[in-house]
Amino acid sequence: MLYRNQTRRNVVLLECARDKLNVSQVNRALESRTLPPISAEHWVVWVNFLFPLTEMNSIYWKELVYNNRSLAWFARDLKKQYYKTSLS
Repeated sequence: MLYRNQTRRNVVLLECARDKLNVSQVNRALESRTLPPISAEHWVVWVNFLFPLTEMNSIYWKELVYNNRSLAWFARDLKKQYYKTSLS
């Protein structure tokens, strides 16, 4: 059940980031779906980092939604990709 709720929450957060909602609007959207609210600091991370990553790469969207990956995971993956391309 926790897995499904986290997946639902991530989808809602991505939709809200796409619609450029502010944190109070996002929390209302989460509350209407009986999901836990998000803090302003975490919302800034979603809007400025996680959402743009998912826009540029559909695999990242799936990783965020289905595997609940953290920002650190994305940073490590991007670093790994950078070193692969620079060595080629």
